[in-house]
Amino acid sequence: MIGMNKTLQALLDVESEARQIRSKNGKVIASNKKGKHLFKEAKDPFLFLKETTQQSVLEKLKSAYAQKCPLSIQIEIEDKTYRITLKKVNNNLLLIGEDLTDEFEILSLIRQEQATLQETIDTLPVGLYIVNSEGCIQFMNDVLSHWLDKKQEDIKGHHLQEIIKGILPDMSGAWNGDVLLKAGKKTIPAKVYQTSFDQDGETMFQSIVIKNETSPNLSPLNTTVNSDFFQNAPLGILVIDAMDLSVLEANTAFQKIILKPFEQIKDQSFLSFLDAESKETLPLKLSKLLMQAQKSEKCELTFTLPKGQTRSVIAFIAPIKQKMGTADEGDVSSFVLYLTDSSERKNLEMQMAHAQKMQAMGQLAGGVAHDFNNLLTAIIGFSDLLLQKHTMGDPSFADIMQIKHNANRASALVGQLLAFSRKQPLKPRLVDIADAFSELTALLHRSIGPKVELKTYHTPDLGYVKVDPNQLTQVFLNLAVNARDAMPNGGTLTIQSKTETIKKSRTIGSDVIIPGTYVVITVSDTGCGIAPENLPRIFEPFFSTKEGIAGSGTGLGLSTVYGIITQTDGYIYVDSTVGKGTTFTIYLPRFTQPIETTPQEKQIIHTFPTTTATILLVEDEDAVRAFSSRVLKNKGFTVIECSEGETALKEMEKGTHFDLLLTDMMMPGMDGETLAKIAKERYPEIRVILMSGYSEDFARHGKDDSQTFSFLPKPFSLSQLTQKVREVLQQKN
Repeated sequence: MIGMNKTLQALLDVESEARQIRSKNGKVIASNKKGKHLFKEAKDPFLFLKETTQQSVLEKLKSAYAQKCPLSIQIEIEDKTYRITLKKVNNNLLLIGEDLTDEFEILSLIRQEQATLQETIDTLPVGLYIVNSEGCIQFMNDVLSHWLDKKQEDIKGHHLQEIIKGILPDMSGAWNGDVLLKAGKKTIPAKVYQTSFDQDGETMFQSIVIKNETSPNLSPLNTTVNSDFFQNAPLGILVIDAMDLSVLEANTAFQKIILKPFEQIKDQSFLSFLDAESKETLPLKLSKLLMQAQKSEKCELTFTLPKGQTRSVIAFIAPIKQKMGTADEGDVSSFVLYLTDSSERKNLEMQMAHAQKMQAMGQLAGGVAHDFNNLLTAIIGFSDLLLQKHTMGDPSFADIMQIKHNANRASALVGQLLAFSRKQPLKPRLVDIADAFSELTALLHRSIGPKVELKTYHTPDLGYVKVDPNQLTQVFLNLAVNARDAMPNGGTLTIQSKTETIKKSRTIGSDVIIPGTYVVITVSDTGCGIAPENLPRIFEPFFSTKEGIAGSGTGLGLSTVYGIITQTDGYIYVDSTVGKGTTFTIYLPRFTQPIETTPQEKQIIHTFPTTTATILLVEDEDAVRAFSSRVLKNKGFTVIECSEGETALKEMEKGTHFDLLLTDMMMPGMDGETLAKIAKERYPEIRVILMSGYSEDFARHGKDDSQTFSFLPKPFSLSQLTQKVREVLQQKN
């Protein structure tokens, strides 16, 4: 059964959605981290939906859950969209929760682009139609149906011969020729340019129909370029020469994309506007058009704009043939490109990828820190035990102290990892930001040294921010030290602050800042700057732009800053120019009034009990369990050891009276918090200490059980363990 529980938990943990399995009476059997966060462990797993306005959908969801009926339903909560799925697995119920918000935003952009493309196709000054290999019409744009004086629904599915009189296009490949269109009782001379393409294994044909009002051999270029339809089309349209790829014509929309008037781009090589990758991509696409039955092509291109900016577009390319004679189909004389701006969608995709990457790295850093704290607990603990035997003067004393000292240094690094992963303990309170800067000034002067000049500018009435003062100090010290290292020959460090009210959501770096009033702090230097290729990675842990420089640190400084700011519900982004300097901008939510502080609890003066107590120690890490057990036994306590929660419950059922339960929180199978709750229900007098390598707030999932359970963070020393145990044993229930 234990192996099955481990396998089940492992299967749940690899899933990207929130997943939780409940028994038929509603008890949680297993849950991954997202499942615990979304569905909690309450009797009603849908408490997080209480703010929804879709009460009928919520009632349907609750009814299906109560009746154990499978269901998949979509529900809106404020600005978020969730898909909740219920599945019956044997006699149990599987709950799945997916956050669809980001996916819907991308789909919305795609739909907008498709709508724009459809509008362009319908308003182009040429007719368009698509037929299958049998000549049956599958699609026709509004322009062509207007020429024919027919509705699209009246012509779709009919044969091509119903709209073209005389010689029909060849249904075997590329074709172009003069035709007569049947427009009621009249006929209209036109030119047809046909290309073939493959759709799900079926050969289809798409054709451009150009109305010839003067001559059957009229060039399509001359027909379209000077028309209002061409110039006012919402999509960029560009015609380039097939020989040298010079620009022949471009409409207004394309000129807006490239930010240049037509006079500056006419007769210029189209390749000169593209970035290096697109310069390689486009000629290959054009060659493919010429070599593979003249199929149209789609590709993504990136333009290099003035001032180093770029813009991404999706390009649909079709060749235009110039007829050379009645018996010759002619050669490709030019290409027409239909361009739709995809920069916004691409930026959103990059923001999503960056956010997912930072989240994944945060989870990895938090997991590494948690496991490393277990190792450090054992190292520090056994060092303390050795120091009891090898006191000062002993030849081994200095070596053991070195081990303990370096373990404590490693503990500080773990704290920085937890800061990046936003799982380190914070003690936020409302701080007058102006007072905080006054206290910081002297410390910053000492940190940056005499070569760097410090300038500060703060607007009056900044108000309050809710932060951990110690962590806020660490943020500005890290930024100041980074700025100093960027100015080895001296320079200026400028810190400015102001208040700003944001009324609409705004993109800041890779984050979207929500509306509200913020204290905005900028930290600017006049140093060497950060290379553009390094900016996207600047907040990653262990990434440093100072590799090879003596004393360059661990690469955790800026990742720690990022973790502290985001955990404080703030935002940070960086702007840098090589050779000119770097600016970090921080947004922290502003408060106008300090909250009333609760009176501090009276300090308890401990008189340690002389009687022994019986302790149930539950810890899955063998080294931590061995050290803790040995320490407590040396202090006179009776200790029963268990490596998992299920075994601990069996020990309780034997009838032994336990005064204290000392348990790790993160264990395979039953976690420590669940074990503690069960123990407290069965034995109300038992005292509980929870241990974890994570911070207390993260380990408790934001719950407040401080009145019932005490907390001991890892790593801890011999004295910290014994002091905590004695303190809790003396407390009154």
